[in-house]
Amino acid sequence: MSDMNKLSTMKVPALGKAIALLEALAREPNLGFTGIQDRLGMAKSSTHNLISTMCELGLIKQKSLGTYGIGTKLLELASIAKESIDLQRDAMPLLCEFAQQVRLTCHLGILEQSEAVYLARVEGARDIVVKSHVGQRFPVNCSALGKSLIAWLHPSALDVVIRNLGFENRMPKTVLNAADFRIQLADVRRRGWALDDEEQAPNCRCIAAPIRDLDGTVVAAISAVGTLEQVDDSRIELLAEQIMSAASTISQFIYNTKL
Repeated sequence: MSDMNKLSTMKVPALGKAIALLEALAREPNLGFTGIQDRLGMAKSSTHNLISTMCELGLIKQKSLGTYGIGTKLLELASIAKESIDLQRDAMPLLCEFAQQVRLTCHLGILEQSEAVYLARVEGARDIVVKSHVGQRFPVNCSALGKSLIAWLHPSALDVVIRNLGFENRMPKTVLNAADFRIQLADVRRRGWALDDEEQAPNCRCIAAPIRDLDGTVVAAISAVGTLEQVDDSRIELLAEQIMSAASTISQFIYNTKL
């Protein structure tokens, strides 16, 4: 199937056209309006609207003599993506070692807007497997990983995140309002670790701690999750100490070796 035929069968054709435009400009950095219209096979008005929108978003830019090129927004997004890939690559050996030590499913995650996102997942034991996957997104208010990622945000940034939360009623223990959630986050800052006690899924308990860069800024977090039997009341404090130690080790390994 040709590229143009693929575009015609997409569920969101405009998005396909935008990607096609980016690919065209990557190959031919000095395309003008007519060249773009010819390559996309679009009407003049549709081509104009697409170009204008993408320029406003910073995805492309108008150059001299009426030609167009790739915008700086893509460089910004590429830099963020590279940082995530580097973090995942550098943290994986230590995360695997920690997962084997505690024999629990362990995750590495980052904050994207008001959601936590798994960058890596490691199984520490095969007898009981917790369902999750790399790339999975979830609200920060019902997960230990999410709480660890936002607890130390600047107050103004934290306000933005909390305003964007829907406080979905997932489980009986899920926090459903901003006031109670802020109290939870204060506890996270005081202890240095976060707990999800059946707030996201039944029969699941999770503990998380932050990964920090050289300035002490939280850039990611790791978590260990298991059933209530695997992470019973008597194990919580010890597991919290272990995960804070592992997070500190990962922080030092990744950032101290890049000085």
